[in-house]
This record gives sequence, C-alpha cells and structure tokens, in this order.
Amino acid sequence: MIKLFLLLSTFYSFSIFSQPINYTKYVDTLCSEFFKGRGYVDNGHLKAATFLANEFSNIGIESLNNKGYLQKFNISVNTFPEKITLKINDSVLIPGQDYFVDPSSGPSKGVFKMVKVNLNNWKSFLGNSINKEQLFLSIDISNILNKDTLSLYNELKKILSRHYPILWISPKKLQWSISQYELLYPLIYLQSGVIKDNISSIEIDLNNEFISLLETHNVVGQLKGKNKKSIIISAHYDHLGMMGEVMFPGANDNASGISLLLNLANYYVENKPKYNMVFICFGAEEVGLLGSKFYVENPLNKLPKVKLLVNLDIVGTGEDGIAIVNAFEQKKAAKLIGKINNNLEFFSKIKLRAQAPNSDHYWFSQKNIPAIFIYTMGGIKAYHDPYDKSNTLPLNKVEDLKKLITNLISRI
Repeated sequence: MIKLFLLLSTFYSFSIFSQPINYTKYVDTLCSEFFKGRGYVDNGHLKAATFLANEFSNIGIESLNNKGYLQKFNISVNTFPEKITLKINDSVLIPGQDYFVDPSSGPSKGVFKMVKVNLNNWKSFLGNSINKEQLFLSIDISNILNKDTLSLYNELKKILSRHYPILWISPKKLQWSISQYELLYPLIYLQSGVIKDNISSIEIDLNNEFISLLETHNVVGQLKGKNKKSIIISAHYDHLGMMGEVMFPGANDNASGISLLLNLANYYVENKPKYNMVFICFGAEEVGLLGSKFYVENPLNKLPKVKLLVNLDIVGTGEDGIAIVNAFEQKKAAKLIGKINNNLEFFSKIKLRAQAPNSDHYWFSQKNIPAIFIYTMGGIKAYHDPYDKSNTLPLNKVEDLKKLITNLISRI
C-alpha cells in the first residue's frame, strides 16, 4: 500500500485540485491509462481507492475509525490481463469494436472449424460421439425478431456454452460487464455485419485469470455536523477495467459521480453541515453491488441515524433532466427535489422511478434506510463500452446537480 501511494504521488500532483475543484480534472485523472479502467487488471481498483483516500485527506475529510479510509472486503472475479486475438476466415478482428469476450469466458488457443447451430440441430451436438475439441459453434440471431424465439436462443446459448466455445452473432449494441465466475470455454459476442461471408474457421488466442478472494475496498470518510443524524453521499469508483488491451475508461460510469462526491465533500468542509456528512466511494459495484452490500452488513457509521442516502451514478450529462430511483418509496425527498427544481430551474425534467437494484442505494433501502439514487439523462450514449471517455463527457450540468443536492440537504 505504501509503495502504491508513493507511485501515485509520483504520477499525479494533487495540487491540480486546488479551489475551485475542477470536475473535469477528476474525471480525466480517473479515466487515465494509469488506473486501467479502475478494474482488476494491474491493480486498477487499488490505485483508484488509494488515490481517493489521499483526496479525502487533502480535502479535510476525517476517517470513521483509526484504520484509515479504506474498508477492505474480498471478491472473486474473472479477468483478462493478456492481449486477445481473434481471426475469422482471413479477417483479424478488433476487440472492443468488432467483438467482446463474455466476462465469464475461459481460455482457448488454436484454429477451430466453425459450425452453425440453430433450434433444429442443437441437440445433435450434445452426443458423446462428437469431437468437441475441434469445434467452435456459431449462433446467429441477426435476423430473429420474435421475443419468444430470442429467449429460446438465449437458453440454447447457456446450455451449449457448458460444452463448447460459442460465437454469438447479434445486432445488439456491444456492452461489457464483470463476472464472478468462470466458464470452461470462450463465449464471443460478434457484431452483426462484421463478417459478411459464411464463417468456416476461427482462430483464437484468449487467456483469462480467475481470482478468488481478491482484496478490494470501499473508501469511507466523514465530516461532523451540528446534528447527531447523518447524511450519506455515495458513488462507486470501480469500473470494468481491461479486456486484454482494451480499456474501459468509465467517465460517465462513474468517474462523474466520484467527481461530484469530492466536490460536495469540499463544499461541506467550507460550509459546516447541519448533519454529519458521510462520504462513501464504493468498490465492486460493477461486480454486483458488492461493496455497498458489504458496507450495509459491516457499517462504519450508525445506520439507524441516517436521515438520507443520496447515491450518485452516471451524472455527467443532464440535457434531458435527471431521474430519481426509489422516488415512490422516498416521496418526501422526491417532492422536495421537485420543489427546489421548480424554483431554481436546474433541470428541464425530473423522472420519478420505483425501486430497482441498479446501483449502490439498493442494499440500504432493503434495510429500510432512506435512500435515493440520482442519475442524469441525455447526452452521450456510451455505456459499458470503450467509448465512455472523459473527452466526450460534457459535465455541463454537474454543478447544477451539486446545487440541487446541497439545497435538498439544507431543507430536510
């Protein structure tokens, strides 16, 4: 940890965040090559957590115990630290553009015969007489529109992926994620139209590294207020990391939320809050909301004393307004946000949504802790792909969102 901190200090001068704090510089920094997409290759997640702990200290946020800002927990994760190559017929394909590797994929290297599979012939590939080591199965759903048929093909994919490497050809936008488990074989998602001829062979070189009990962290700090009650501001700092040599920067998801959280922290350092302000940068959100789940089960503050949790995730746009998840369960907070926005005209629209397990607010609300999740709408469409970059993220409404949140907290 000490070596990593020194390395961070060498790479970054934290004085760039002198007042007023610049949203863009935080996003640029967290999306830089050094942090490797804030995933689990080359300690990207650990570098990000260490950076944020240092920022908490620089801003003037206190730790909640004598162990510092980092709350450690363990996860299992499948990673792809080495270069991935894929060649179909005579075409070398571009990872992250032409195809994605399913995050649960296992290893494979060699040249394989490609065989088409459909709903009529798939059972024939489950027999013991088939030489499975020489085959790569192709499932093409490019021209299938019926939802029931698509559902059958998805079930078929699950069954056959236990026995064969699979090439799944689909017109759907490629998006990546992180897996907590590992398949025996690769599962490749190919964008429709990339290969226009019949596919006869595939050459692949793919290695994965499955890591059990990997130590990662939440980053937690507080500012003491005038009241015994607490407000939690949260945002996840992790993202998807690396798929071979392809980096997923995660500018909107969720360097934007972290940037806003740090700006809010700085605001409350300069403006003593009414409530105790707890700031949590969650790890392993992309792995399945694991950091927030661990925190709720092992809290560092008194959760019954929490007045409200405001979770920030994907807040780098806002041209089309904001959405509030869990708004129907937290009617008072949602109504107050609407009233503030009507008076100050920060956003053109506020969309109210019911509860959903789509970000780190979820585990708190499951424990009956008042919690909402705010995200912005409009702007760039990049999501869980390599194009979610800092240089295309407008951040043009993030200051308005900060003002909306500070107004909300002052009135509850």
